[in-house]
Amino acid sequence: MSEVALSIGGRTYRVACGPGEEERVSRLGAAINDKLSSMGNLSGNDAQNLLFAALLLADEVHEGRDTVARAEGDIAAAKAQAGSAVGEIEELKSALANSDAELEQLQSAGRDAAREVEAAQARLAELSERLTERQANEAALHDQIEALTRERDELAARPAATDGDGASETDLAPALERLAEMLEQTADKLEGAASSS
Repeated sequence: MSEVALSIGGRTYRVACGPGEEERVSRLGAAINDKLSSMGNLSGNDAQNLLFAALLLADEVHEGRDTVARAEGDIAAAKAQAGSAVGEIEELKSALANSDAELEQLQSAGRDAAREVEAAQARLAELSERLTERQANEAALHDQIEALTRERDELAARPAATDGDGASETDLAPALERLAEMLEQTADKLEGAASSS
């Protein structure tokens, strides 16, 4: 055991302590002496003065402990909030990653849709060009039909030509066709006769 001499309130006190604790005990004694000095002139009763100083120091220690306990509670609450915030951050990171993936899918779908629109526009342009050609062909055929219809109407409006017997050209056509058929039949017979001889 070691012994430390403490000077408190103008008096010296000898206190026993464990080896290596001398400096700590000296600091505690100095704190008591400072507390007594801060209290001002007190009654001549040293024991009572030391009791008041000890009560004031005990109050400060108690307040310090309460402050530490509150601080520890605040720290625990802050740690809990930090843990919750970390969880929320992880959820947000996951949601952000999902949003990035969805955005990439949407961008890819947008690119695919743009290609499809481009292909559809090219097909539409091709079909439009073909439609224009067909409309031009239809207009040309319509013009030809109108021209032939006019020509037919003009031919129908002409007076029919007649020969000296009063027969018209339209009456002669069937007769000429019959004559041509007879000539063909005669030629076929003559060829058949020539080949058999």
